Amino acid sequence: MSIRLPKSLQIASAYTWHALAVLVFVFGKNAQWVQDLYTDRVFKWFTYGLRGVIGHIPFAIGEWLYIILLIILIYNILHFLFKIKSKIKKGLMMGRMFYKTTRVLAMLYVFFQMIWGLNYQKTSPAQDFELKVPLSYTESQVDSLSLVYISQLNAVRTQILDTQIDQLTLDSLIEQSKYAYLVGARAYPFLTYLHPNIKKAYFPSLGDKIGYLAFYQPLSSEAIIRPDLPILTQAFTICHEMAHQLGYASEAEANFVAYRTALLNDNVFIQYSMYLQMFTYAQEAQLMLIAKSGNYNRWEVVVKRNKALLSPKVIADRQKIKAFFKARQNKRLPGSEKMYDQFLIWNQQSKGIESYNDVLLWVLATPQRN
Repeated sequence: MSIRLPKSLQIASAYTWHALAVLVFVFGKNAQWVQDLYTDRVFKWFTYGLRGVIGHIPFAIGEWLYIILLIILIYNILHFLFKIKSKIKKGLMMGRMFYKTTRVLAMLYVFFQMIWGLNYQKTSPAQDFELKVPLSYTESQVDSLSLVYISQLNAVRTQILDTQIDQLTLDSLIEQSKYAYLVGARAYPFLTYLHPNIKKAYFPSLGDKIGYLAFYQPLSSEAIIRPDLPILTQAFTICHEMAHQLGYASEAEANFVAYRTALLNDNVFIQYSMYLQMFTYAQEAQLMLIAKSGNYNRWEVVVKRNKALLSPKVIADRQKIKAFFKARQNKRLPGSEKMYDQFLIWNQQSKGIESYNDVLLWVLATPQRN
């Protein structure tokens, strides 16, 4: 004998996922709730446990999970389209199909938000770092930053022998980055990084097609790093992904955490990697502002001046990095960059891919170390 639920309960049950999606959406509108109840409790302790377990697996499972999910997604889309075609032929109503579609979307939304997405809506870490972050920067400000980074690049590069660079490995930089966070946590306990879970990408060539250097996999709490990247870029990339593992979802915030971690350490490889990236951000931001003003003479002056000020070894290092990416620039799948740009916009980063450069706003609020 089957038990039939009251109609009111049937309706409530049918729309449970829709209701949960609404509740999660409303909850995410209060940044302090997200910080206190989700990031500092649910996400923090869940990922501690996840990293503690999966971190012992010697290879990255995150890429395989994405491949499996992609196969499932493609299968379900094709199955869905077939059912729609079948129902249209039979002249059946599409209301139920619409309901099922919205329920699946609600389920995906809730699941993504609970395992990672809500971190995009937590409070800014500016208070923790005791910073007042400006909303914009001027061409003069980023010009000054460029000059600071040129000076730092030249100084740090003199401490690094070419033979040391040749001997650097991704494994050694991962260990150095772990220690860097250990040092950083002494000054800022909220940067405490427990249960390391940093893996090498099994399919690095996918990064050329989709356009990533590394990524955080929320299903496994893995920081997955491409092993084929220029070695001098790796340390900053690793520190950036470790910041994501701590719940810093915003790309600018993750960049800033990596930046501060490098400043708090005396590791020349981590510092040099950071300064290479930060100089690139600063110079690109300045040239973009100059381009908007239409002053192309100024553009040429800045580029020539910066090149003249950089040491030959720094220039050579930057040329190797540029050559690596230039050789792969035509491998990108059409639309992949636009999709990622849209993903960032949907997740509270209004500038999309350009949000990475927003780390400069945080840097301007930070006293520079000479």
